[in-house]
Amino acid sequence: MKNILVVDDEPLIANGVANLVASFDFPLVVKGIYTDSEEALAFCQQNTIDIVITDINMPKVNGLALIKKLKAINPAIQIIILTGFGSFSFAKEAMALGVKFFLEKPVFPSKLSEALAETIERSERRQMESTLYLKQQIEQYINSCGEEPLPESFVFPFCMYLFDSKFYHAIAKRIESYENHHELVIGHQNKVGYILNFSTENTFNLFFKTKVQAAHLGKGIAINCWVETPEKFLLSYHLGKRNLDKEFYFDTFEVIQEAQISQENVYENSLYMEYREKLLALIDKGELTLAQVLTENFFSTCRMELYPVQLLRLQVNDLLSAIFENHRIKKDIYFDDYSPKIMLLNNWHELQFMLLHCIDLMRGSLDDSENMQLSQKVNLIIEEYYDHEALSLKWIAAHLLYLNPEYLGKTYYKETGIRFNQKLAEYRIQKAQELLKKNYKVYEVAAMTGFSNAPEYFVQTFKKITGMTPKKFLKQQEKALLS
Repeated sequence: MKNILVVDDEPLIANGVANLVASFDFPLVVKGIYTDSEEALAFCQQNTIDIVITDINMPKVNGLALIKKLKAINPAIQIIILTGFGSFSFAKEAMALGVKFFLEKPVFPSKLSEALAETIERSERRQMESTLYLKQQIEQYINSCGEEPLPESFVFPFCMYLFDSKFYHAIAKRIESYENHHELVIGHQNKVGYILNFSTENTFNLFFKTKVQAAHLGKGIAINCWVETPEKFLLSYHLGKRNLDKEFYFDTFEVIQEAQISQENVYENSLYMEYREKLLALIDKGELTLAQVLTENFFSTCRMELYPVQLLRLQVNDLLSAIFENHRIKKDIYFDDYSPKIMLLNNWHELQFMLLHCIDLMRGSLDDSENMQLSQKVNLIIEEYYDHEALSLKWIAAHLLYLNPEYLGKTYYKETGIRFNQKLAEYRIQKAQELLKKNYKVYEVAAMTGFSNAPEYFVQTFKKITGMTPKKFLKQQEKALLS
């Protein structure tokens, strides 16, 4: 849609022309009707106007002076002059300002319609040329690392979205329907797509979320940045470009904020090294179920922190090499030439699966230490996962042991003589007592022992197992310290 303004010092004519414009089947929105040229100028300074229909002979600022000032604000603005003065000198000066249509009053609807049709076409062509030029300047600035200047008309601050250029055509097609499309610059270069939004309003973010992010584009990300200076422009662009591989951690098209990737830490591998050390120790002891639990926790943390993707691939490759070197494992076809496969994986699920599958292959190769009773495995899981509110036989069966939950429950009771829920509750309250002794608040302890959404149930369970409420337990501890 194009924005149009009507300016004439005679209200009857101004309103009549505006109504006539609105009656035409053109993509136009009448943004204002003004009888005062100074007020019209002030409006254009604060709003984006594509076409102005103006009278020539007006008080304060006449039509020609208004046109000069409008062109200074926006060189691409299109003008249609509507006047009762058919002077050649006026027409000559107007044409020198780029005005093509000089219509005499009273204007015929057909004449105005013809003028508007061609003016809209000229406006779109001029806007396209202007946008192409701006894109060229932007890309030269980026490619030269700031050596080539941005155009003087470039305005800060603005909002920027960066995404893989494979999504460019799909995204460009969808944002064509955005009402303020003229305030956007969209392009792509060097496999990076970008959208610059120069609007002072926040409507585009909502539009992008509802029309683009929700459009099932496939696995990918767009990085949303707020750019305030030329230096920040370069920084945000290159930072975003380096982090587009973070789509590795997402299953659908998602928008992430620059703040989520801006803290590019110099990783000392502490997260990985701690995981590696614990994993190899568990494997050596034959505790393969816990090894798999540890692996799932490690990948969950990597996803949450958006851990560097290429670094993670290299580290998993290193870890698999160490496992295969130190343990007799009969590899299946999945691990034929596994190193190149790892470097090409673009999904965290697949990378995690490689480690979990490797551990599965070890089950027939290790000592009998892994062949512990099923109840022993469940107890180890309780010790590792007691703080998870979702922990249950059904959850363990679905996520860790891959057994029928009913069978799991009966076997556990047969081997231990107690129900799983009783064991879980007792262990949670045991941990709760330890935490209360460390001066944690009751509601904090509830959350830390798997009762985050049921603090009242925590109190009931605590009392049922210990014979007292958490508060009474604390008072008892205080008395013991004083005595």
